[in-house]
Formats: sequence, C-alpha cells, structure tokens
Amino acid sequence: MRKKLMLSLVPVLAALACWTPLAVAGTSATDGKLQVAVGVAPVEYFAKRIGGNFIQTTVLVPAGADAHTYEPKPSQMRALSGAVLYLSVGLEFETAWEPRLKAANPRLNVVRIDQGLARLPMPEGHDDHHKVKGKHDQSDEADPHLWVSPPMVRQMAAKIAEALTRVDPAHAKVFAANLAAFQKEIDGLDAELRAVFVAVPADRRSFLVFHPAWGYLARDYGLTQTAIEFEGKEPSPRRLAAIVAQARARGTRVIFVQPQMSRRTAESIAQALGARLVVADPLAADWAVNLRAVAAGFRDALR
Repeated sequence: MRKKLMLSLVPVLAALACWTPLAVAGTSATDGKLQVAVGVAPVEYFAKRIGGNFIQTTVLVPAGADAHTYEPKPSQMRALSGAVLYLSVGLEFETAWEPRLKAANPRLNVVRIDQGLARLPMPEGHDDHHKVKGKHDQSDEADPHLWVSPPMVRQMAAKIAEALTRVDPAHAKVFAANLAAFQKEIDGLDAELRAVFVAVPADRRSFLVFHPAWGYLARDYGLTQTAIEFEGKEPSPRRLAAIVAQARARGTRVIFVQPQMSRRTAESIAQALGARLVVADPLAADWAVNLRAVAAGFRDALR
C-alpha cells in the first residue's frame, strides 16, 4: 500500500516541481506588468501616475492625429489583444470601436473613467462633429475633453485607481498611495492656474480657438471660449466676420492654436484683432507641463 501511494505521488510531485505562480491576467509574460490601453496621451499620463511601474500602456491616437475621427490600425488591434484594461473617456472613436475591441479581445475590460461626471454641451454648430454614427444620446453630443480640467482629472484619477485595483488587487495599496500623491499634485496645479487667471482683467478673459477643446478649462477659471470652426469645418466668410466682430467687442487678445489643426484662419484673425497666437495642445503627453504652459501663454499674450 505504501509503495502504491509513493508511486501515485510521483506525477504530482513532478508537477509541483515545475509549477510557478500565475501572473495577473493581462500581464506581460516577461516583466509581469499589467497591460493597459488608452485612447489619448493625457489618459496615459494619468494611468502611469497611478499604476507606476506595475503597468505598461498602449496609446491608440498618435501625436498629430484627430482624436475624434481616429480609426485604430491593424497593428494596434493586435497590440490590444494582450491588454486586460482599456481606460475610455468616451471619445467618438472609443464608443464606435468598443464592440470590435471586445470582439478582438473578450477579456478586455473597458472602463469609462468619465462615467458620472457632469459634461458640458458642445457649442452651437459642433454637436454633429461629436456624435457617433448611429448614436443620439446626450453624452454623444457633450464635450469629451474633460482632461483639460484639473478638478475633472481628480475624479477620473480615482476611477483609474479603482479599475487598476479590480484587475490587480495585489497592488491595491500602491495604487491608493499613488492616487493620493497624484491628487495632491492636481490640487497644487489647480491652485497655480487659479492664481494665473485671477490676475487677468475681467475684460480680457476671452479667447478664440479653432476647435472648442478647452471648455472645461474656461469654465473652471472664469474664461470665455469661442470656437472658430463650424460643424468641424472652416467658417464661412460671413460667420468669420461675425466672429471677428464679437471678439473685438469682447476685447479678445488670445487665440489658441492646436498642432493638429491648420493655423491659417487663426493667423488671419489674429492680424485683424491684433491678437497673439498661443499653442494649446489638448492631446499633449505631459499633461501638467502642458496646462502650465497654456496658462502662462495666455497670461503673456496679454502683456
């Protein structure tokens, strides 16, 4: 009986000798990092601040591309096959592609980090640009550029930490500590921006921008954003004249230009108003540095 028992244990012992602990689903086989996908670079910034060295990120929209109409490349779809988490802010292409992303990778968890946040409506004439084909709910007509607002990012950061903790509970304490540190930095940035904009005279707090991506920044810091484009296109001569007249009446001296958009119209308006152009990229990878630069550019343009 003892001999039979020892013989029956041989395969079990052999299996145990070869056993290694399983990694978290969706981690790299080589470095054990959690594979996280995002749509745009600012969200990657937030994810890295919270996930730290325990995550590896993939960004779908490359620098210079239009985040509203982007279509993931086959190579990116293949890269997403290894991801366990997708952090979405509800951009049009994210909503449209979500079924295909899940079909390509059934274990992919798509988390809307903008869920429950109060979103601004897009300016008149821009709703069509922000609707997903076949979708007509209110969220599809709202401004998706939540990440230009530090108070909004503070809330999204908490949702990112929660999502990372769900898929990797072993590092929950690390994520919580990183979240606390990041939210402290966000509060500091928020205070810096308020100090910059509070010093701007009330009659100089308006700015023009081709694509209205800065509505939340304007709301948070008492500014007025006016879009140059209409339905995602160059304005007609009549509309352009009306924009210039309105800007002149408001004392507008600042025009935000986005690297992804043409500067031609903005430059002609700047000449007509005696205004200055300020590079303001809502998709910049270094989120905090970018917002500080935008605020400083706005302030300096008024000097």
